[in-house]
This record gives sequence, C-alpha cells and structure tokens, in this order.
Amino acid sequence: MLMALFGRAAEAFRSLAASLTDPYRPELHYMRGPGPRYRQRHGQS
Repeated sequence: MLMALFGRAAEAFRSLAASLTDPYRPELHYMRGPGPRYRQRHGQS
C-alpha cells in the first residue's frame, strides 16, 4: 500500500515537472506576416 502511494506521488511529480518545463511555446512561433520594414526594403505597398 505504501509503495502504491509512493508510486502515485512520484507519477504526479513527474507530470507536474513535465508540464512546467514544456519547451513548446506557440506564441514564439506565431507569425503575422511581413512588417513595414520588409515592405519598405522590398518596394511593396
């Protein structure tokens, strides 16, 4: 019984640690398209 409780606690800790250190951050990969500097350099209006 004690080992089962310890196993569940360890799994909960692993799950928490994985969620806190998740490297995927979608806001860093969100692209809105070319900005005004790009348009200025490449002659687009």
